[in-house]
Amino acid sequence: MGQKQPDKSPREKINFVCPQCSYRFECPPARHEEDEDRPHHPFRYFADCPQCDTESPQAHWEINLFKAYANATGPKTEEGKAISAANLDGHPTPEEAQLTRFNAMKHGAYAKTAKFFPARPGKYPQCDGCEHQNEHYADDSACVRHKACLKQVEVFVRYQSAFDAKDPNLLLELQGHRQAAIQSLIDMMILTINQDGGPRIKTVEWYYDKDGSFHLAQWKDDDDKAHQIYKLEEHPLLKPLIDYINKNSMTLSDLGMTPKVQDDQDMMKGFLDHEKGDKEAAQGFQQRIEKQQDTLLSLIQDSYDEADVIDVTPSEADNG
Repeated sequence: MGQKQPDKSPREKINFVCPQCSYRFECPPARHEEDEDRPHHPFRYFADCPQCDTESPQAHWEINLFKAYANATGPKTEEGKAISAANLDGHPTPEEAQLTRFNAMKHGAYAKTAKFFPARPGKYPQCDGCEHQNEHYADDSACVRHKACLKQVEVFVRYQSAFDAKDPNLLLELQGHRQAAIQSLIDMMILTINQDGGPRIKTVEWYYDKDGSFHLAQWKDDDDKAHQIYKLEEHPLLKPLIDYINKNSMTLSDLGMTPKVQDDQDMMKGFLDHEKGDKEAAQGFQQRIEKQQDTLLSLIQDSYDEADVIDVTPSEADNG
């Protein structure tokens, strides 16, 4: 059988990519040219970009797709069809089935994530520097094409995989990143407190009199010299900082660095050393007892000398 003839008629809708702003769009071509170098589909298509009015060529992936369609004839003979069917034996493999299940779960995660985190390029804090965002045109970002924030999709997929497999180890990498972010947040809180002058904030006291005039609160000493009254308050970040440290087990007692913990460890170490010494002493005593027993047995055996055997007849014994 001959090869399938490609469709050589011009298409009504074509996908384009703008070479200036990288905007992708699909529309009827504004013009087309014949191209004999493309026997599978001998046309070149062009259209004006709706964003910057630059004339844009057809997307390369669609050109390759036209060529793949033209060359994909498939088996025609009975033998070819039998060989093609035999290629499906043993498929899907367990790995392929797992991949298919993962893809289904991933696409389901897109829908679930879109419910809480729909695609909003530049509107989320994580959008700044996101690798999925188009720098030239936000509406052409990957998250827009998937209708959901891809950063949150990754979190959804990780948790869904861990709960389906009932394996918390699948969350170790994610929890490690989160713990590192918490540690960075704690460091920034400490730095902010230090830059603000320490754990206390000093503010000027003031008041309004009965006429509505503004005055600074002051007091006078014995020399009638005025002194400003200040209000001392703890830094507002101090309490959240302590909560973060306690809840993440970062205190000195949690790290085993307090004097009490060190003394307890030394006492426990001495107790273990004492037990070890008693055990070694008992083993040495048992070895000495066994050695003494062996020596005593040897002495007992040596005390029995072998006597001479005398043959005496009964008559000699009577006469004797």
